Amino acid sequence: MPIFDPDFCQSRCPICTAARKGNRLARFLQRIEMLLTLGGCPWGRARQAKYGVPPDQPLPDNSQRGDSHEEPVTHTKNR
Repeated sequence: MPIFDPDFCQSRCPICTAARKGNRLARFLQRIEMLLTLGGCPWGRARQAKYGVPPDQPLPDNSQRGDSHEEPVTHTKNR
């Protein structure tokens, strides 16, 4: 496990997760952090390296990234 885990920024960072959900205070703090650190904290930079998206942007869904290899699920009733 790397020291700066990109999944921490994605799912557990209290500032980044709240900012991506639209919390105004968290977005403000995140903007200040990104200005002072020139791109975000080490976890945010690791997230950008892994997912190709800056810490202040949400991840695109699978259909936009084009790498979805999952088959669509069809529901059938048992008769």
